[in-house]
Amino acid sequence: MTDPPPAAADQTAEPTTPTPERTPEMAITIGAMTAEIRANNIAKGWRSAEGGPGGNTLGDYIALLETEVSEALEAYRDWKLEDATKPICGKAAATGRPCPEHGPSKPEGVGSELADVLIRLLDTGDVFGFEIFGRDFELGDVADLFPARSDVDLPELVSFGDHMAWLTRRIDFIWTSPTNAPMALRALVTVARRYGIDLEFEYTRKMEYNRARPYRHGGRALVETGA
Repeated sequence: MTDPPPAAADQTAEPTTPTPERTPEMAITIGAMTAEIRANNIAKGWRSAEGGPGGNTLGDYIALLETEVSEALEAYRDWKLEDATKPICGKAAATGRPCPEHGPSKPEGVGSELADVLIRLLDTGDVFGFEIFGRDFELGDVADLFPARSDVDLPELVSFGDHMAWLTRRIDFIWTSPTNAPMALRALVTVARRYGIDLEFEYTRKMEYNRARPYRHGGRALVETGA
């Protein structure tokens, strides 16, 4: 049994995010992603170098994860599956690359928001010491999760909103048992594939932007010593 494709009415735009050519040598492991996220969050002041969640609870991290899913839904409302990234300046527009003076353009769109879900998910596991997935695996190794088998009590998933609600549910299960984390990653990867989003490309682009952001950019945190 396989899940049906999203309803035709929910496919009003085709994904337009440019996908670079990839070779096996270019792929990045989940462990390498996690280490990169950890280093950047420490450098930007969102995590202590000593490790641990600071003043945050696992519930805080789950709630923050679910806000990222909500932002993906809002991006879909605004742009459907279009890449809404605007070049930061003329040089970036002309070359399609980060500007040496102004840095990378801010990624916008569903793909970028799903990358934020991935980043927060891997960071959550790293902070609280549970495994999201095997560290030597790549995203391409992560098997799809079929809602009709994993969540038999749910109605048929048809719309983009249905898939976001399902992803939120799978993330919420981590709160009661972190052993559910691999299923959450599988759900995220499944949604990205279903909607034609190259999650590894979006992750790479978003981390490039995150590394260029200032210390504690935005200044928002749930507690003084945490995210």
